[in-house]
Amino acid sequence: MSIEARWPLLAFVAVFCANAWAVQNCELNGGSVSRDNGSTTAGKSGLMRCTDDSGQVRRLDQTLRDGKAVGPVLMVLADGERREYSVNERGNRDGVARTFDARGTLRKEENLEDGSAVGVQKAFAEAGHLQALHFAAGRRTVLTIGYLADGSLTELRCAAVTLVPQDREPCGHTGRASDVTLYREAGKPAGTVSYLQGQMQRQSVLDREGRLVRNEELKDGRRIKRVFYPSGQVRSETDFIERDPNSAEGREGVSREWAESGQLTQETAWADGYEQRIQQWYLNGRQKARQRVRREGRLQERTTESFWDSGLPAAVNIERNGRLQGWQKYFSEAGVLVREDEHGERGVLLRRRHYGALGVFEREERFLEDGSRI
Repeated sequence: MSIEARWPLLAFVAVFCANAWAVQNCELNGGSVSRDNGSTTAGKSGLMRCTDDSGQVRRLDQTLRDGKAVGPVLMVLADGERREYSVNERGNRDGVARTFDARGTLRKEENLEDGSAVGVQKAFAEAGHLQALHFAAGRRTVLTIGYLADGSLTELRCAAVTLVPQDREPCGHTGRASDVTLYREAGKPAGTVSYLQGQMQRQSVLDREGRLVRNEELKDGRRIKRVFYPSGQVRSETDFIERDPNSAEGREGVSREWAESGQLTQETAWADGYEQRIQQWYLNGRQKARQRVRREGRLQERTTESFWDSGLPAAVNIERNGRLQGWQKYFSEAGVLVREDEHGERGVLLRRRHYGALGVFEREERFLEDGSRI
């Protein structure tokens, strides 16, 4: 179940469980009964009404069937909030559930099946207008439309097929792409979004000052997403082939990151859902690191070439499944080899070779299992 679908039920359970003990005066079919003593309600049917002027739950009308809570329920809280729903034989909410505020305004209307949200779910503002419409299927929310009082949209997430009359135009189910402006509040745009047959074609998100925060577009079968600095400079970009969410194929494309100065700082190439090549740069434009990744079954081998900010080599490292393996090379800032380390199974250091200032071999150390040297 999605978070959106679960939170009303969880909130109800928390309030009910925390306050059920406070409901003390109960009546059923003209006789006094107790919710804490099952023998008083055993085998009985009808409407049990409980009241408590001092508790958070001031009133509880519970339908009983052969002594078991099954059917319509009415709950009134101390602040005047009223909840109406039904409970099935398993004790889960089932059917239409409504919540009203102290003024009697409908604030929430849910469709439930054995405790899970299904179909249309609605939330209403204090003023009474529809504030959010959700559609739940398969234990997740597949459609969301948010509204302001004037009918303008604040949020839009679409499904691949039309689910309610309200989604046809904004979700592009009429045969042409939509063009929707989303608002943070009346007169304050939060961005734009376009859908075609429920698939997002493009989107832009603005901050409160109207500056572009991020955008997204589907172009030639590739989904391109960009994030921006407040200055307008691109901060990051992902450019991936658009895959069917149910496809077994993994991520394929390129991701990039920039400093606010405009200098490219990292570029990662992806294929088959895995990183294949990573490059990094210093702010002065020189190469910082270069990685190549090779996979064969469960084996992953990563070769990393690191560089000083002068562009000279700093190290060459080889990893297998996240652990150093084989000979590793380390260089001085002048680009001269100063050390070589050999790592064995599980990344354990086995040998170390030292080189002089001119790169001439000087000595070798061997390491035992406890880390001691010989």
